[in-house]
This record gives sequence, structure tokens and C-alpha cells, in this order.
Amino acid sequence: MFKNFKILINSIFILLFFLVFTNCAKVATGAAVKVATVSQEERSIGEFVDDAIIKAVTKNLYFDQSEKIFFNVDVEVSQGRVLLTGTVENIDLKIEAARIAWGVEGIKTVINEIQISNSDNILNFADDLVISTKVLGKLILNDEVNSLNYNIETVNQVVYIIGISGNEKERDITLQLASEVYGVKEVVDYIKVKSNND
Repeated sequence: MFKNFKILINSIFILLFFLVFTNCAKVATGAAVKVATVSQEERSIGEFVDDAIIKAVTKNLYFDQSEKIFFNVDVEVSQGRVLLTGTVENIDLKIEAARIAWGVEGIKTVINEIQISNSDNILNFADDLVISTKVLGKLILNDEVNSLNYNIETVNQVVYIIGISGNEKERDITLQLASEVYGVKEVVDYIKVKSNND
């Protein structure tokens, strides 16, 4: 029941996000421009496609092998780096989620930030969605940040950001904006700076 409700809440929240941002010309314009300029992302198109495939294959393996992992673990991928977040009820599931991910071709590293918790709460889940949406909104509105470069997950008010920045300044602004969102307890940084990777 909670799993279906979680999916429903997710869908409703995406709709609310769209409605909120279409009420503001600046945001709507900014979002439309950024969505239309995927080619300006710091990842190459090949890397973008590879990451999308890795994410899809990993989630498919979770679906095939463990319903609990599939419904409770989120997967974000940036340049072959896989970030696992969410909550599971025991350490065995946390380890199993990482083991399954490591079996996917193209993965360079697995970052296992899955939390162990027996007290999944619909209100906590909704609060985390609000935080993620607000962080994303701040990134979209900031002219010095390319929001397409980042994936954001929030679990129990801890914000995890993975992606690649064009430079140190963009990375610092991204982390600062995330930390300013009401309710954020901590920002965990998995951002690479492009100039450091060349």
C-alpha cells in the first residue's frame, strides 16, 4: 500500500512542480530554455546516453531480483558513477543493492548512501520531495548554474547531489543554494568539477 502511495505522491508532486513553475514567466522560460539545451550539459551526449542506460538496467535488475530494493532505492548516474539513496530495513538489503549495481556494465563506481530505517513515513517522504523540488527550482533560477548537470535526491532531509560542474564557482553556488533550502539538515556533495577531470 505504501509503495503505491509513494508512486502516487511522486506523480502528484511532479504535476504540482509543473503547475507552480508555469505560473512564473521567468521560471517557465528558464526551465524551457534549459530543457531545450541538453547539448549544453557538461557530459557529452554519449555519456548522457550511457548514464541513462546504466540507470535503466540497474532499476530493471532491482525489479527482477528484489521488490524491496526496487521500491525503496533510488538510482542516479553521472559519468558512470552510481549514487544509491533511499531507505531499506536492514544492512543485508543495503549490501545487496550495491552488489546488484556493481554487476551492471559501464559502472565505474557505486556510492552507497542508502539509509537503514524501519520507520518509513509518508510525511517524511513528502517533505523530502518538497526539499528536492525547491533545490531544483533554485538551480533552475540561477543563471550561473546549469541545472541539467545535477541529480538531486533527498532522504530524511539529507540532500545528495551528484553531477558535474563546469567550474569550482558553479559547484560552490550549487552547494550553497541547496543548503539554504528550509528543512535541509545536510548537503552531501558528489559533484565533480569538469576542469579537474580533463
